Amino acid sequence: MKQKVAIVGATGLVGRRMAELLIDHPWFELGMIVGSSESADATYRHVWTKKETALQEHYGLHFWKPRPFPEALAGWRVSAFEELLASDIQMVFSSVPERAGSVEEQLLETGRTLFSNSPYGRFEQANPLVVPEANRAAMHNHRFIKNPNCVTSGLVILLSAIDQQYGVREACVTTYQSVSGRGDAKYAPELVDHNIYPLHHSAERTEEYIRREVKKILGQHLLLSVSCNRVSVQEGHYVDVRINTERSIGSRDTLIHVLSTFSPLHDIETPTRPLYPIVVIDEVGRPRPNQDAWHANGMAIAVGNISTHDELYDLRLSYVVNNVVRGAAGGALLNAEICMMPQYRESTWSREEGVKVSAD
Repeated sequence: MKQKVAIVGATGLVGRRMAELLIDHPWFELGMIVGSSESADATYRHVWTKKETALQEHYGLHFWKPRPFPEALAGWRVSAFEELLASDIQMVFSSVPERAGSVEEQLLETGRTLFSNSPYGRFEQANPLVVPEANRAAMHNHRFIKNPNCVTSGLVILLSAIDQQYGVREACVTTYQSVSGRGDAKYAPELVDHNIYPLHHSAERTEEYIRREVKKILGQHLLLSVSCNRVSVQEGHYVDVRINTERSIGSRDTLIHVLSTFSPLHDIETPTRPLYPIVVIDEVGRPRPNQDAWHANGMAIAVGNISTHDELYDLRLSYVVNNVVRGAAGGALLNAEICMMPQYRESTWSREEGVKVSAD
């Protein structure tokens, strides 16, 4: 039998993509679509179309390509949060903004299992921050599991592969992030239309989030320098990475083999898992967001521009990550799939009391 699930924050950009990913999912059955009080009782089609149209009108027909409403979701209405609390649905995907973190706390207080994209509570020690290819053991015995910022989701996969073979000592990261990384919130067109908008000291705390998330997942010993920018791209983040390692990298061909064959989830099989989460594109001018954000249905990162000849760094490369799939909805879905496997379902822990309880 499929596990019935709900999406909280289902009307937002990431929530809409989560709903798409759950259509015909072999393990999960979408049981409820939950939105804010403003959208409750509206048809999902109406809210979806209204939000995608607003983005296109804001950024222009030449730039924003709206995602069509999935006919498989025709007839669905947006439920109020109180309806979810009164239901028997025990597994929830959350894409609520940080300011709505109290919603997640209410769900936890009622004993539900929560897989969350929200920045809320990411840095609390009790809440595991998980990218399975880097630290899947962290989700054992937990029912409140976070996945990190979209850049971090790809970065820790890359750094894990390199660290396993060569040891990562320090990294310098520069991001060129698509506007969809801000969800349905909109930038003034003059900031991002045919432009680059530096995020340093802006209201967005992306640089801080990336540094803290990478260290929480991989360890505080790692030295990081992070600089973030928004660019005129709809979906897919391009990230430049420069790394110094503990051990000599040596052959570039060997490094490519290490990256291409990195398969930390080879011992499990779930519907969303990419067997090889790193796709090496050894071609001049690649990777590029428009061409390389959809490997393994958006769950693998594309790596290119690999150089082992630099005066300051042992390794220089870049990657593209699908920020809405791998970096958000798909990351949460993969975490949930792994937790559904027998070895993860044996038991869980009460977050509030630290008491071991039956997963059933």
